[in-house]
Amino acid sequence: MEELDALSPRMRCARILDVAIGQAGHPDEQAMRQASLEQIKVLLASGPESSNLSGLEAIRNFIGELTVRLGLIELRDQILANSVTAKQAHQHETGLRQWVKAKVNKLDLGSYGTVTTRDFHQVARQMSADVLRLLKGERS
Repeated sequence: MEELDALSPRMRCARILDVAIGQAGHPDEQAMRQASLEQIKVLLASGPESSNLSGLEAIRNFIGELTVRLGLIELRDQILANSVTAKQAHQHETGLRQWVKAKVNKLDLGSYGTVTTRDFHQVARQMSADVLRLLKGERS
């Protein structure tokens, strides 16, 4: 534990992710790592964002960030294929973030009930399915 305490906050987050989800070997795994890192930063920060964040809101934020990160993989491929310019890519990323945030914020967190540590994975899986449904334009 002392070894972990001696690390910078960023290195601590990276170490936590290494233990929790392992090294990223695929772009989708890297997207999950990056989304996880963003959520860990929020949870470890001492401020109004983290102090009032419920477990369900944390799950929603993670799933939204993961959705964006997966979209950015496609955008990166378009950049590498020279089918979009850097300016267009930035505009697409901004639009993607706004669109995903709007969709994810439509989730009724009350419908998931109380989340225990034991139920976390099931709730995250259900919320992911609901986000995918929203992204496809389907209604509940």
